[in-house]
Amino acid sequence: MSVFAAKGYESTSLAELERAMGMNRVSVYATFGNKEALFVKAMTRYTEVGSRRFLEHLGMESAREGFEALLRDSVAMFTDPNGHGVCFVTQAPLTGGDVSEGTKRFVADRRDGIELMLGSRLQQALDDGELAAGASVQDLARFFTVTMLGLALQAQHGATQAELMRVVDVAMASWPAPEARHKGGAAQAPAATARSGGS
Repeated sequence: MSVFAAKGYESTSLAELERAMGMNRVSVYATFGNKEALFVKAMTRYTEVGSRRFLEHLGMESAREGFEALLRDSVAMFTDPNGHGVCFVTQAPLTGGDVSEGTKRFVADRRDGIELMLGSRLQQALDDGELAAGASVQDLARFFTVTMLGLALQAQHGATQAELMRVVDVAMASWPAPEARHKGGAAQAPAATARSGGS
């Protein structure tokens, strides 16, 4: 899994997989079938672990706190020098002729699954009054999905953890909180909060 996570599908060679697993090519083919089948197995494992992490954060009582925790945890993971890498997150759509349509669909479905999980939690937040009336669940789910993928891509290109945490600050500042109300019932915009951020 770590080789694909660090290099992506196209840039990973069978020789690298053989070295990582301590197996020869005959054993790799006998056990997994081919590089494509091994990639599917590795990505399945990666997304299973990722889904548990998503559910842990999105299961927090406050949707906003859950989303912020998810983004910050993702930044820490993406920038961990001892981590697996982020290529499963930033993996571009597979278009090569040597990849089956089933695997292309599999990768696309895993990417779409992120947005679906976020959208489900946002819908619950809207129903519970945690979001401003009229907030678009679909737009917010797409926004946070793009933010997460962008964080991974920036980390891949050398952005520091501190830099990406400031991106999270900006993303969370856009959270469409419901208006507060005075005791008399009049709406009052939520007070702005300032977060101190290092340079």
